Amino acid sequence: MTPQDLRHLAPPEPMEIILDAAEQMRPGDSRAWVLPHHPTPLLPMLEKAGLLYRFELSGDGGVVLILSRP
Repeated sequence: MTPQDLRHLAPPEPMEIILDAAEQMRPGDSRAWVLPHHPTPLLPMLEKAGLLYRFELSGDGGVVLILSRP
């Protein structure tokens, strides 16, 4: 899975893109995005939607958010 790089976008556009994608995810789906930092305000929304997430370092200072719907 190749993550979509959202680091060039101004807030709140990355959060809107992730939430829109999350609504469309079916059980078993996973998606990933590169962000400049941990999206702390987004995490409670993802948890409330029943989504699982984890982070990896992108190697160039960003973080990769990996989102999945169980």
